[in-house]
Amino acid sequence: MLGHIANAARTCTKYVFECFQISRTKSNMAACGSVQPEKLDASNIDAVLDKYDTFLLDCDGVLWRTDHFTPIPGIAAAIHALRQLGKRLLFVTNNSLHAREMYMDKFKQLPGFEAEIDDIFSVAYASALYLKHIAAVNKMVYVIGSTGMAHELDNLGILNTGIGPDPDPVSHNPDILRKIPLHPDVQAVLVGFDEYINYTKLYKAVSYLTNVECFYVATNDLEMGVLIGPGKKQPVTGALVASVSAASKRQPTVIGKPHKYIFDCILTRNPNITKERTVIIGDSLKADIGFAKTLGIDSILVLTGVSKLEHIHRNQNSSNSLSRTLVPNYYIPSVADFSQLLCTT
Repeated sequence: MLGHIANAARTCTKYVFECFQISRTKSNMAACGSVQPEKLDASNIDAVLDKYDTFLLDCDGVLWRTDHFTPIPGIAAAIHALRQLGKRLLFVTNNSLHAREMYMDKFKQLPGFEAEIDDIFSVAYASALYLKHIAAVNKMVYVIGSTGMAHELDNLGILNTGIGPDPDPVSHNPDILRKIPLHPDVQAVLVGFDEYINYTKLYKAVSYLTNVECFYVATNDLEMGVLIGPGKKQPVTGALVASVSAASKRQPTVIGKPHKYIFDCILTRNPNITKERTVIIGDSLKADIGFAKTLGIDSILVLTGVSKLEHIHRNQNSSNSLSRTLVPNYYIPSVADFSQLLCTT
């Protein structure tokens, strides 16, 4: 009899302890503001669509795979279905290599895809908008970046220099460096991805930034390098920005996600957008969901790109308070699922 009582007592104690642990976990998640994301399905799609007028869609990993080439089946039909509902769709990408015309060409390769050039906010275009309409630059911009960035600056009438291979010698010799001519009217330095980056370009950028009146702007800074194969890692824009920042001891205004400035640039062209009626759709918890958190607007994670469900769960249970905030309001396997869900409602 005593043995049965002892076993019952141990079972009861274990149950109470487990309930306490569950309660404490839920309390901790509530205290840190952890979101419990909903899967978009037939039960909630109508309510979700009623909440939003404007959809900000990432491109790589959302409209096509993260290799920038492989199409995702059904995307054009989903875009059409959302437009039929009167939704405003804007395409927002951190890729600084390309001008908007390249994205239009890419959209045309997706049969039935509907978009206008004014719907596209690449970070190259947004950087040009920022320099023109927010920083009000009216002199020369020194660019470490791509031909796409130069094209967007040219389109807005912003004088720029620095694109392509630098014609001046590469040297660590101060006597040679001092003889390299610098443009007298540089009002801003803009840094993005540049396959021709070298010591001379860094020297010029840092030299221009010794002028405290010179604006320092970067397209994006989130990624430093990406693995492209076993034992192969490619430096990307963040690494270039970090090198200029370290040498100049200046911090840039960063235009791209998750920073707010690309949204400010969107508002210069779409002033009637309201945050309460806007949702961001992206594949990256750090870039896209982080962007939504920066702005205080809702978000939908698609699982066709960088981040997966396990990454959401990892963030929810992270000891890092910032990581715990990087959780979407909703998730959906693919943007293509919108058209399928709309057919069932």
